[in-house]
Amino acid sequence: MDDLGPVEAFPGQEIDYDDSHAPDNPLAKKKPKSGGFQSMGLSPAVYKSVMRKGYKVPTPIQRKAIPIITQGKDVVAMARTGSGKTAAFLLPLFEKLKVHSYTVGVRAVILSPTRELAVQTHKFCVELSHFVTPKLQFCCLVGGDAMEDQFDMLAQNPDCLVATPGRLQHILAESQLGLTRVEYVVFDEADRLFEMGFATQLHAILAPMPESKQTCLFSATLPSILADFSRARLHEPELIRLDLETKLSEALEITFFKVRPHEKLASLLLLLNQVVDCTEQQTVIFASTRHHVELLHEVLLKAGYSSACIYGTLDPAARKIALARFRARKAMVLVVTDVAARGIDVPLLDNVINFDFPAKPKLFIHRAGRAARAGRAGRAISLLEHEEMPYMLDLLLYLGKKLHAIPADGVTAADEAEEAALDLSGR
Repeated sequence: MDDLGPVEAFPGQEIDYDDSHAPDNPLAKKKPKSGGFQSMGLSPAVYKSVMRKGYKVPTPIQRKAIPIITQGKDVVAMARTGSGKTAAFLLPLFEKLKVHSYTVGVRAVILSPTRELAVQTHKFCVELSHFVTPKLQFCCLVGGDAMEDQFDMLAQNPDCLVATPGRLQHILAESQLGLTRVEYVVFDEADRLFEMGFATQLHAILAPMPESKQTCLFSATLPSILADFSRARLHEPELIRLDLETKLSEALEITFFKVRPHEKLASLLLLLNQVVDCTEQQTVIFASTRHHVELLHEVLLKAGYSSACIYGTLDPAARKIALARFRARKAMVLVVTDVAARGIDVPLLDNVINFDFPAKPKLFIHRAGRAARAGRAGRAISLLEHEEMPYMLDLLLYLGKKLHAIPADGVTAADEAEEAALDLSGR
């Protein structure tokens, strides 16, 4: 299957030659492969910025979405985290805005469900438009930052806002910021925007924008409330679906360990000590609640591991520090809840550990799909309690996989179901 990592190379088509490439022409050069960024009609400055970022060949969502969006059409695109969707809506944005406008007024708005995702998207905006001149101006509006500083940034006439809905609505109420010149709107992780209760804010933010604006909606799923919103707010949108792919990367090793509840914490420490190399490999551990996250974080620190933790209600400044430590490899283990993990993108993640097993197969794929990206190997390890076994069986049916049971040392085949380390290796 196609791995959806941001820099995964996909085979291009065969190279065509014209008469100028005959063998007797010593200066002959190969034509560029089709299917790459160079075939998408990007301006030289944007293409050069993409190459500087290190992207070689577009991911599937980029190949499908960029040509449609650059035609000016509204789009509903469904793809998972790590698919390269950020570049899929940013590159057309750069082509639409072209250069910085000295006329006052915001021309593009990107709405994100979490502070971390907005900050990350803002960083990508700057990096992927590096060679555009005059430089496009971007402004990040998120909770937890001083509003005075944000008003100062708005005074510099930004071309594009990257914001969370709550903070943007607050800014609109407290300032003279106008959105009547907006040409391009993106809802990133739109399902999460609605799941987190931002529907009222979203409608209020869209109200002053012109009807002629282009709207792009990127989402992992398409719940009914989002489908209704798309029908009401988008103009004959094109639907792009990559969410139908339920397989995981072939480079991902998936293992289940059956454990007793009172041995679960000890099993995690044993995994980190004997299976995962925490000195070289980075690991994300998923727990079900903030209380589990805090407990695991404290235990790991006491055991001598460089750990950081993030959960939904954590102070924004603390979340920013924790994520920065993990990205800088000062913390090799990050303990998170599912809500906090949305928007956290670590392209070179080595391991995912499910301390609490997810109840839905798609949630498992969303977690495990963070490892083994960009052509790298990775592991997804799950600690299974007895009552979580039905969830594992649901996952196997969903993936169409068979289970290979490996009995522990000294355990008879009759005891396998209770004592086995269950290894899913039918890749």
